[in-house]
Amino acid sequence: MPWGELAALAAATLWGFTSVFFFSVAAQRIGALRVNLFRLPLGWALLGLALLATGSRPVTDPASLALLAASGVIGLAIGDLAYFAALRRIGPRLTVLLQSLAPLFATAIGVVLLDEVPGPLAGVGIALTLGGVVWVVRERIEAALPPGHHGGGVVLAVMAALCQGLGLVLSKMGMATGLDPWPASWLRMSFATAALWVGAAAAGRLRELALRPSLRSAWLQVVGGAVMGPFLGASLSLVAARLTEVGVAATLMATTPIIVIPLVALTEGYRPSWRAVAGTVLAVAGIALLFAR
Repeated sequence: MPWGELAALAAATLWGFTSVFFFSVAAQRIGALRVNLFRLPLGWALLGLALLATGSRPVTDPASLALLAASGVIGLAIGDLAYFAALRRIGPRLTVLLQSLAPLFATAIGVVLLDEVPGPLAGVGIALTLGGVVWVVRERIEAALPPGHHGGGVVLAVMAALCQGLGLVLSKMGMATGLDPWPASWLRMSFATAALWVGAAAAGRLRELALRPSLRSAWLQVVGGAVMGPFLGASLSLVAARLTEVGVAATLMATTPIIVIPLVALTEGYRPSWRAVAGTVLAVAGIALLFAR
């Protein structure tokens, strides 16, 4: 069974559910900063409880620990900050479109650092899948741009994609000594959480975290999103990175915009355009090739 590929698709599916049903609602109620700072500690705590329940111990050598620390800080902390900053500057559609560069960065870095060169069939599958995702996300992109967008937002979005790709490769390198994905995810999230909170404190943003009583209803969405996102989704992404090539794993995990389409259709009555349908078919064909190889 292609367990790595299945784990990558499962992670993309969980992130799709998280974005539609949990974090998007929570961000409207308590703001993106609060959501971003609360979701990682909750995911970290859930992973810690899971490790205690299973008797797993995140013991690793200093080199692997350094790689996982770098992966957490770069991929989860810096990458997320750049992503949310890009959302504010250039809007969600263009930001998500540029996030499609993450699998390309992961593939290129994997070739250099891991000597993982995709075969011809995998290369075609990656191209078809990313082509489908881009085709879907580009729909009406010009109309979605906020009037004040500028090049800095594009740079931030590309930086977020680079951090995501590099973080995935560093995670795989950190697990090379045999560390299981779940303890590795806990270690990675530990450093990311610390980096985010230290950065927020240094910037004087912690005072913004005070919640009004009227906003307490958002905690259900934050906790639910933490379970499906930082806890399950992030851990499955490391399972995928360990069991298959990072380029393939990153490509399959980039299909979240495709997975979101039926969810939005069910919840908001959205009717997919011919372009969305064609892009989905193209992406599914690429996914089939990645599994068939």
